[in-house]
Order: sequence, then structure tokens, then C-alpha cells
Amino acid sequence: MALIEISKVTKTFTMGHEQIHALHEVSFEIKEGEFLSIIGPSGSGKSTLMNILGLLDSPTTGTFRLDGRDVSKLSDDERAHQRNQKIGFVFQTFNLLPRVSAVRNVEMPLVYSASYDRSFSKAKIREMAVRALTQVGLADRITHRPNELSGGQRQRVAIARAIVNQPKILFADEPTGNLDSRSGTEILSLFKELNTNGVTVILVTHDPKIASFAKRTIELFDGKISRDLYAAD
Repeated sequence: MALIEISKVTKTFTMGHEQIHALHEVSFEIKEGEFLSIIGPSGSGKSTLMNILGLLDSPTTGTFRLDGRDVSKLSDDERAHQRNQKIGFVFQTFNLLPRVSAVRNVEMPLVYSASYDRSFSKAKIREMAVRALTQVGLADRITHRPNELSGGQRQRVAIARAIVNQPKILFADEPTGNLDSRSGTEILSLFKELNTNGVTVILVTHDPKIASFAKRTIELFDGKISRDLYAAD
């Protein structure tokens, strides 16, 4: 069974009297443990597709199954719960809280978990956050605030925050866009390591060089899949 299965997914936005078809009958599957890139120029539909796959939005028509469950028409609360349980996000702009430490930033998703699961004590939350930061190589930076860290280190904090709940799927949206080439390569290598450890990684980018780090590339153009390629071994 595929981890993700979308069938004839369409997304239409209404702007004034005009309808914009961001996605048009897109269909594909993603198996658990894949490292996939979604690539395309601006306006190709890749961000819209990521938002649907990441349960930030719902398709206008079509079916989306996650872990065998149809999640196409979930309520906002149901989508939020599924996101917290199964999905992590890493963005270009880090989105860290500037006035708190790295460990406190990483703890934030666990605060949501604690709201419905009493087993998440303060001690457990801290332990999980420290473990995630250690996993990304920042065991010696847990008390540092974002302005005391380099760009690459801030992105590592963002990755730790994304994986602290041990999600099945990690989305990375232009994750190296604000980094120098060396830091960017280190971050991409970290995604490869996470994928080797079993996390399904979906990398969203416009850059073919970045996309080449993945084992499979889906290329979008005008809201449709133009190519679906697997890298040569």
C-alpha cells in the first residue's frame, strides 16, 4: 500500500470572476521511505501540491489517501491532528521564534501534542527536543537563540523541530534558499541521512541541482505532471 496516493486531484481558486486552475487531474503514488523532489517553475502548481499533500489545504476535486485513509475532505481540526502526528515541515525562511532558545523552538510542536496526550510531560518534551537537536548535530547549541546561530544552524533547528514528533513524512520547501552553497549541501546531506533512517522526504524546489539530490523527481508544468523520473542507480 502506498503511503500517499492521489487520484485526479484538481485545485481551483476563484479570483474575482476568474477561476485559476492550479492543479488539473494530478495522479501519482509515493511509497514509504522514498526521497522525492517536486520541481517546476513559478506558477507550475508545486506549492499548491505541497499544501495539499501536507494537509494544509484540500483538493477541489479528486481523492487523496494518506496511509490508506481518504483525507480529501477532513475538517481543519482533523487535518491539524494528522499533520502533527505524521508530517513535518521545513521552510526557506526557518520560521523560528527569535526570542527563545533552540530547544524551546523545537519543543513547540510537542506543546500541541500535550494538549490531547497527557503522557507529554515537561520532562518528556524537553528530552524529545534535545534528542532531535542532537540528531541534527546541535547538541552543543540547545540554549542558543536564533540570532546566535549561523544560517545553516538555524535551518538545522528548523529540521529538528520538524522531526521532533518522529513524522513519517518530511516536506522541505526550498530549504536551501537562504543558505550559502556549503551550508546548503550540508542540509541536503542531512535530508539524505534522515531518509536513510526511514523518513519519507519530499523536497519542493525550482532548482534542478537541488532536485537531483532526490531519488525521484516529479516535474510540474501548468498544474500537470510533465515528467516523473527515477534517478539512475
